[in-house]
Amino acid sequence: MRTVLLICSEGNTMAVIEAVNLSKYYEPPREGVFGWNQILKDIRGPQQTLLALKNVDLKIERGELFGLLGPNGAGKTTFCKIMNALVIPTEGHLYINGLDSIKDHHTIAAHMVTVFAGDIDIWNIFTRRLTVEKNLTFMAKLWHVPDEKIQERIDYTIEVMQLEDKRKDWYQKLSAGLKQRVYLGLALVVQPSIVVLDEPTIHLDVPSKRVIHTIIQEELCKKLGCTALLATHNMEEAEKLCDRVAILNKGEVKVVDNPENIKGFFKVLDVLEVKLQGAGPVLFEKLDKIPGIKKAQLIKAPVPVLRLYFDEKEKYIAEIIDCLIKNAKIVDLRLKEPTFEDVFVSVVEGTHERSH
Repeated sequence: MRTVLLICSEGNTMAVIEAVNLSKYYEPPREGVFGWNQILKDIRGPQQTLLALKNVDLKIERGELFGLLGPNGAGKTTFCKIMNALVIPTEGHLYINGLDSIKDHHTIAAHMVTVFAGDIDIWNIFTRRLTVEKNLTFMAKLWHVPDEKIQERIDYTIEVMQLEDKRKDWYQKLSAGLKQRVYLGLALVVQPSIVVLDEPTIHLDVPSKRVIHTIIQEELCKKLGCTALLATHNMEEAEKLCDRVAILNKGEVKVVDNPENIKGFFKVLDVLEVKLQGAGPVLFEKLDKIPGIKKAQLIKAPVPVLRLYFDEKEKYIAEIIDCLIKNAKIVDLRLKEPTFEDVFVSVVEGTHERSH
């Protein structure tokens, strides 16, 4: 029996994006005319059907910045491709403003921009030997932006994206990070009602990521009122930007809510991080006898760091600290609160428990 945890109650308004029992299975390739697939099968062994999405049910409301969070291979990009009619689902439907993403794609595409940043070389839609400005002008015309608004929007986009000194540069001369800024800038020029962002910061350095985060949150969502779907494996990015997230693993949605509620709902082990001197076998033997300690990790450094993962903090913390004091010299000791990343890992690994 499939269990999806929906912590928040849904509103009565129609969802902008709604997945209903959405599944996608990729079949092994069929036999070729010259028997190449049979030769590969003899070498590699029989190929199995690949599960990408399984019975996904999601509702994303108007104006929401929604995160699709999961490890590599979880099904995030497949979901985005179904939104763009690039992949046909095996079962179920995905509706955008009440329209079927496959049957009604031409109508939907006029009001949606997708940035497949993780596949920037494959999905690159810009002309290499046109300048940044001319590329954006061409795209504005493709999306039927009114002629009288095109230059104003391009100037605004180039300013916000901090691309003024690259305005007249050929697109092919830009670095991967700058190309990605231009790609995301397309959404500012078109100003669609829906923006799909698949790994939008994957090729960027830290300063560039901060610029993109600000643009997504402040310009696209708050100023322009876009509904945004952010597909990412970056926990910090999802926690910082998203109103709600769905944690996706092996094609299945495990939990849907805002990051703070997810952290509060799941019971995650506390972490005691201790820098030690003079720790020997006796210490570890005694720590092993404390039932609250579920996992220990020793990091060898100039000063060894011991990480203890334990539950029932109120019951065991005094006993743990007393054991450390009596059997080693403590250089530094810190009790760390579980992070959203800790929760994400525990959900993906299936080691989480619901808190009461």
